Amino acid sequence: MYCQTTRLPGASGDGLVSPLSIIFRGSSAFSRAEGERHSSSDHRHGGLASGQPFFNDINPRRTVPRAIMLVALIGGGIFVAVSYVTQLVHPGGVFEDSAAAASSIALQIGGQLFGAVFLAGLVVAQFASGLAAQASASRLLYAMGRDSVLPKAVFGRLSEKFHTPVANLVITGIVGLIALFLDVATSTSFINFGAFTAFTLVNASVVFHYVRQRRAGQQLNPVSYVVVPMIGAIICAYLLSQLDSNAITLGVSWLALGIVVLALITRGFKAAPPEMTATEKATVEAAA
Repeated sequence: MYCQTTRLPGASGDGLVSPLSIIFRGSSAFSRAEGERHSSSDHRHGGLASGQPFFNDINPRRTVPRAIMLVALIGGGIFVAVSYVTQLVHPGGVFEDSAAAASSIALQIGGQLFGAVFLAGLVVAQFASGLAAQASASRLLYAMGRDSVLPKAVFGRLSEKFHTPVANLVITGIVGLIALFLDVATSTSFINFGAFTAFTLVNASVVFHYVRQRRAGQQLNPVSYVVVPMIGAIICAYLLSQLDSNAITLGVSWLALGIVVLALITRGFKAAPPEMTATEKATVEAAA
């Protein structure tokens, strides 16, 4: 996962997006019905991921972890509450059309008027979700291009007029149009492939960190650094194996492409991949 707390030159305030976009990104799936619960988890972690590139603060080491935990707790609470109420209205998760489950539940709860209002709100929320995803992805690509992880000539440039990574916004939008050719199950499984893969590797990295620190003579709690991460890795790996077969094929192909890119920029894995620039490191350390 490549996340940095950066500020785009020329951007006013804290950057490109308001906190509302993060809220919309995380909450859009909470308005879906239980029949779409497979896509709700995808949007929940997507909300956190889309918000991370926009965290700019005087003291990010203190406030960013708190913000992430609050978003997870509040968003998770909303999701549980909505899922519970949905089950009361429509027990089970069987629908004639799972893609329209949310609209069906809305009609069942409040009739035509409520269904129309709900549909309008859902369209607005999904539009805001798409904007947040596109903006955050483009900024992440800019940070990677700036640090030469991706070609700087394309991804590491800002528009002189708008002071935003216009090329990255266009590329992200074009890639996003692929969703027009995917059904709900495949698209959400494809996104979840990346999430579960990342979560599995994050948990595994904690175990490797424990081993390295132990060799260095530092004693860490084995429950926190071995047992809990191993349980998390096993659960995520199991969920990964249950995804749609087409999504797994697409995900593995995308992962293979990423490995090829990593091999190129590290000269056959002989050099360390690029990290934060010296300027940004100094800024973060000074703020802390």
